[in-house]
Amino acid sequence: MSKQQKARLPAATGAPVFEDVVIHWLGRFLRLATWLGLAGFGLYIALRATGRTPANFSQWRALIERLPMHTASEWIANIGIGVHFLAGMILVLAWPILFSARIRAEHRLVHRWTGRVYVSAALLAGGGGLSFILGHGAYVPAASVAFGIWGALMMSSAVMAFVHARARRFSQHRAWAIRLFALVLGSWLFDLEFRAWKDLAGGVGIGSGDTMGPFDHAILYLFFVPNLLVAECCIRNLHRPSRWPAAFRWPARLLLAAAALVFAYAIIVVSATQGGKYGKHLLSLFAG
Repeated sequence: MSKQQKARLPAATGAPVFEDVVIHWLGRFLRLATWLGLAGFGLYIALRATGRTPANFSQWRALIERLPMHTASEWIANIGIGVHFLAGMILVLAWPILFSARIRAEHRLVHRWTGRVYVSAALLAGGGGLSFILGHGAYVPAASVAFGIWGALMMSSAVMAFVHARARRFSQHRAWAIRLFALVLGSWLFDLEFRAWKDLAGGVGIGSGDTMGPFDHAILYLFFVPNLLVAECCIRNLHRPSRWPAAFRWPARLLLAAAALVFAYAIIVVSATQGGKYGKHLLSLFAG
């Protein structure tokens, strides 16, 4: 080994900076938590779509149980929400295949066809949700507007991801795929954010009964707008090292760690407890 090579060796193989280790493990933790949480959410959607969750099945009970539907809007709403659930299950469960660098590099055909299925599912989920809103409406008009915007953005992102993939503009394709996934996360994050706020902030701003509080209005956009902002930041800095001023590095890391703890808490409470929206169904399934 030459003197020049020895001189460069510490810089190339030296121990990682502690701050980088913190970010690395926080990233791994968030990735694992997301994988497990979305798996539970996908299973919950499957139970809901097949009628195994009676308390949350009223939106398309008439179609499944062949009850009389007397108006076109009833048919549209029932079919639309059913398609939304079934396609949404694909969106929630198929993402690890699409974002696997190994599959993308070594099994291009699998990645390509999974992408086509994913884009189709996004169009069906968005279209089905919009059909339900048009035929039935969400629980309040403000929710219908917000969910309509969310669905339209999800469908647009799916179309753009497909168009750029077909044109072999893979950088743009990847950017729109990231935006699409950020929007897909919204339906899951809605429940996590609501439960975390209710438990950790004492439910401030949450209305009672049929009344809407400030937080109820805010969460109609908090469940997907911040996701898009984070996605946009990731897209724009995908191949550039972050340059944080020294004074902000540790506060940013502490904030990220706190957010990760809240995120983990919400996943556990919602998905793995009897009082959780998903947990009460998932636990009863595993308990037989």
